[in-house]
Order: sequence, then C-alpha cells, then structure tokens
Amino acid sequence: MRPKSYSNLLPSVSKYVEDLLSVDSHPSQQLALQVAKKRGTPPLQVLPTDGRTLEVIARTIQPTKIVEIGTLCGYSSLFLANALVPGGKLYTCEQSQHHIQVATEVFQTLNLLDKIEIIEGNAVLTLPQLSHKGPFDIVFIDADKLNYPNYFDWAIENLRSGGLLIADNVFVFGYIGEDNIPEQGELKNLVSAMRLFNEKCVKDERLVTTFLPTGEGLMIATKK
Repeated sequence: MRPKSYSNLLPSVSKYVEDLLSVDSHPSQQLALQVAKKRGTPPLQVLPTDGRTLEVIARTIQPTKIVEIGTLCGYSSLFLANALVPGGKLYTCEQSQHHIQVATEVFQTLNLLDKIEIIEGNAVLTLPQLSHKGPFDIVFIDADKLNYPNYFDWAIENLRSGGLLIADNVFVFGYIGEDNIPEQGELKNLVSAMRLFNEKCVKDERLVTTFLPTGEGLMIATKK
C-alpha cells in the first residue's frame, strides 16, 4: 500500500483526472486559449483543472460580486463568471494593455461584457476605487507575486462575512519550502513575499485558511 501524502506525486493520476474532466475541451475555454495564442499572450493562465476547482468552490457560495486580480487572457475569468448568480458581476483587474485587449476580445466574442468588467491599471491603485462596490463575495489573486501581501490587506477589508479569498501560485513554483534560496535576486524576493502572504492568511483571526496541493498551490480562506 502506498503511503498517504499531502499532494499527488503521480503523473498517471494527474493525467487520469485531466482526461476525465476534459475541462479544456469546452468551447469557451478553447476560444480564450486560441485568441491568446494568436495574439502572442504568454501561456501563464491557470491549469484547466484549477479553473474547474475555482468554479466549483465559487459556486458553493452563489456569488453576486467577485474581484479578480490579474486577468491575462481572461481564462480564469470565464470559470469565475460561470459561478455568478444571474445579474452578478466580475471585476477583473489588469495593468497590461496587451492582456486587456486580448481579454476584451474574448469577453466580447462570448457576449460577456455585461457580466465582466475589466478594471485597467495597477491593481494596488485601482482596488481602492472598487471598495465602494463591496463588500465582495470572492477575491481571487493571480497577479504579480510581490504585491500579494498588499492585495491581502485590501481583500480582508472588502470581503463579506462568509466570503472567500483565493490565491494561486502560493507555492512559488515549488520553492516555498526550500531552505537554500539565494540571499539576493528575484526568486528570494518572490519567496519572501509569498511566505509573508501565506502567513498573513493563516495568522489573521478573521480567516479560516487552507492550501490545496495543486501544481502551483492554491490558498483558500473564508472570512468568519
């Protein structure tokens, strides 16, 4: 019998689940990836299985208002938008004009511009401008890692009781638990920022927090 582990380390299991769900075969998801590839957008979106996880978790609280920090090609936005109740709204924050153009093309083609609003600019500056539309049911963070602690500070104040804070890449590509990180450089800064963010999520008494052992690490917390 194989020992139990926090995360799945078997590629065969991963392939089984990916093939079984076939999330990436959905026409909307295929469109987003096709447009992104055509426009030269880097393939940094969430994995299809992680997108499905986002949607399932989001649906459990029937959200009316979601904030997404980091749009890219709009791939994860589609999963979150699927979870909105009728009349719900997704506000997705993006700084790159290239990504904004690609995501707008995707949302427009899928007739989602009434449901998804792109907030242009640096999220550190634009998030406070969204506060008056809150409190929000979900805040999903998948943007520049160095600012995760700053995004946390805004999210915790603007989530409703029972709302969800979700963040991707919290394992920093597998380096989060490593001891031998160079003392200087980008990787050191990324790991330090993410460790601070993860500690904030765990230690803040307003949250109940856990981590899903996805390939990149998915933090999920609910506000008491």
